[in-house]
Amino acid sequence: MLASYLPGLIPGGIGVKIAFLGWMVPLLACSWVLQKRLRRVSFPYAIWLPWVTYSLFYLLGAEEAHALQRTIMLFTPIVVGAAFSCLRISPVLLRVSERWLRGFLWIFLGAAGMATGLLSSGQLAEVTGFAAGSITASLLASWFAARYVFRQRRALSIWALLALIPVLANTRTGMVAVGLTLPLTLAPLSLARRLVIVGVVAWLGLMAFQTEHVQKKMFYSGHGTLTEAVEGVLDLFFDAGEATSSFATTGRKTMAKELQAGIQQAYWWGHGASTTEPIAYRLTGVTHPHNDWLRLQYEYGTFGMVLFLLAMAMQCLHAWRGAARLRQANPSAAIYLYAGATSFLPMALFMFSDNVILYAAWFGNLQFAMLGLGYAALRDDRCASRPQGKPA
Repeated sequence: MLASYLPGLIPGGIGVKIAFLGWMVPLLACSWVLQKRLRRVSFPYAIWLPWVTYSLFYLLGAEEAHALQRTIMLFTPIVVGAAFSCLRISPVLLRVSERWLRGFLWIFLGAAGMATGLLSSGQLAEVTGFAAGSITASLLASWFAARYVFRQRRALSIWALLALIPVLANTRTGMVAVGLTLPLTLAPLSLARRLVIVGVVAWLGLMAFQTEHVQKKMFYSGHGTLTEAVEGVLDLFFDAGEATSSFATTGRKTMAKELQAGIQQAYWWGHGASTTEPIAYRLTGVTHPHNDWLRLQYEYGTFGMVLFLLAMAMQCLHAWRGAARLRQANPSAAIYLYAGATSFLPMALFMFSDNVILYAAWFGNLQFAMLGLGYAALRDDRCASRPQGKPA
């Protein structure tokens, strides 16, 4: 995570030049850990095995230059989760993990301040390029939301600060995704408190929507209503007819139509790994279409997309059930499982408008590291509760 955001604090920025370190260093380090402790893995990798096998099969016939790199990036979080699940969990290790996460939080906030212009110029920039930061904010917000549920009151103020990041960065999906991490947390929060939080978040969201900063990003005309925004979103993501407003799609609508047309030509099995890259580059000048769901469906077919969706859903459910079993014996560790499970909700939202599944450095690595820590604690708790003398 430091390799991803620390360069953003350097004047002039060197983040692009070393961005590969954000996923390569964790992959190499965790691979080294795994080859030494393979028998201690408690991460449920079998959930992801069908998807991994399926995508490896597509890699064999891939013709695009970056297909291998993209596939490795997709698998990196799973390797990270498996490696972290090898650890021996202790109160000291959990305190160290919390200290590192809090330390990273301040580096992340510093990078956000630089990217949005608040620290570099004192003025809020209209265009920040901090979309990846909003994705990371949703993951950190999931962790602090779970901490708040477990009676750590200071976590609420930090969660609110993280919810402000996508507003300052002016990332529309991020505002919704981060805002939902608290009311929809999978940690045990009462319905009454959830409803109160939903009301407060909705009220603050409407206030943010009315600001000039957001209105200029939301609409080409510079102003519009909430109804027009909803119609624009439905038209963009679900092709619900032509939107009548000037809702800003920033090229996403054109990209979506192009991919949807290609999907119909190979509906079930897709066109192959990384085949969306030349289309995205031709239309927008970037190498990734800003919709992971369409990307998966175009490249791996509807079958592959559903396979990935099922793996996400099963992992979320598995982690949630594990956290419920762990919360009495080790609530500090259960927080990591609750946060990891909750983070699949904003992840699913970001997949409609960004490339979160390839952002291992900004999301997936830390997400699966949290899950791995939780599973390691769950394994140790089961071993401790096993009657003495009974074989493992």
